[in-house]
Amino acid sequence: MQLLIQLLSLKMKFIFSVFIPAILFLIPAVSIAQNVKMHEYQFQLEPLFKYGKILKHTSNFKPAVIQNSFSSEINLTWQSRGAKDWQRMLNDPAWGLAAGYTYFGNKDILGEAYYLIPNIQFRLFEHKKIQLWLKGGVGLTWLTKHYDVLLNPSNNVIASSINNSSTAALRLKYKAGSKTMLVIGTSITHSSTGDVRLPNLGINIPTFDLGIQYSFAALNKVVFAPDSLNTKKRKSIVFTMRGGVGLYEVFIPDGPIFPILINETSVGKYFGGWNIFSFGVETFFSLANFHFLQEQNIGVNYKMQSLVIAPFIQDEMDWGQVSFTMLMAYQIKKTQLSGTNMYQKLGVNRTIYSFGQHKWRKIKAGVFLTTHWANADYVSMLLSLQL
Repeated sequence: MQLLIQLLSLKMKFIFSVFIPAILFLIPAVSIAQNVKMHEYQFQLEPLFKYGKILKHTSNFKPAVIQNSFSSEINLTWQSRGAKDWQRMLNDPAWGLAAGYTYFGNKDILGEAYYLIPNIQFRLFEHKKIQLWLKGGVGLTWLTKHYDVLLNPSNNVIASSINNSSTAALRLKYKAGSKTMLVIGTSITHSSTGDVRLPNLGINIPTFDLGIQYSFAALNKVVFAPDSLNTKKRKSIVFTMRGGVGLYEVFIPDGPIFPILINETSVGKYFGGWNIFSFGVETFFSLANFHFLQEQNIGVNYKMQSLVIAPFIQDEMDWGQVSFTMLMAYQIKKTQLSGTNMYQKLGVNRTIYSFGQHKWRKIKAGVFLTTHWANADYVSMLLSLQL
């Protein structure tokens, strides 16, 4: 029986260490690829060199950072050209798929990384030949070194080879020719297991970035006629109910994995036809906290002591079949093992069914990463009903 429990635990660790980050990668990439029409996009290649140093965001970060870090990256992008109303409202955003290599500055303990990150870019400003872009992405990274109690005990920041990798960047682009742009900017990249495996302090690298963007066709701002936007009035008030489960390893490396049962209810309003700003309440039940209280004989009502209640504000950017969610919550009722009162949540959602007038009511499946600022907490899979 004990062997069966261990095998099931290893299976759940594999699923949430490998397949959950893979879903984070596949949801936006597959969704966009299914709807690509070649003539509606400007295809580009963007090779980049990124130079920086690991940020020791906590005093518990043990490995020495001996040298600076650097990354070489190539990003294949396809920029929209105003074929749809929401694209014009967002100033023709660009999607991308970035592949790259990172040297961390301590090859013996931290090793190196190879990553693949789907991303999206928004043009914030443009004047003559100069453009300012905001970039964000979530994907997978393979690390050549991670924690091992015998072989690599001082690496207390990364627990497994496969990790999620998240990036945010601000880029200034200068049009140097009919097909080329010079790129300069800054970015920060985060790699971690999302507390599915321990230890999980994560690696954060702020960098200075330099590169070139090459377009396969002459750079044109808009190919499609800038006709008037769709004037169909969308239902402005939106009710969302979301529920699901997260798993995390909380006590010791290679220990048991515990579920977290999650429920969210929120009310929001559309702004600009694509952005939903919401207020709501999240509750979740931590089985790890329940067992901890029970074993330590702390308190009386273990179930109520393991329930968290947290009001939140949320912003969801809805791009067709895919949406991106950013949430910030504050625990007014917390548990022994729930960390600091303030926490954040990032998620990618995919619409799996639309119904009602104009198909504006939706059922979505999503993958979310809950963090306490720079420290990842757990990964969850949630279903949403949006009315």
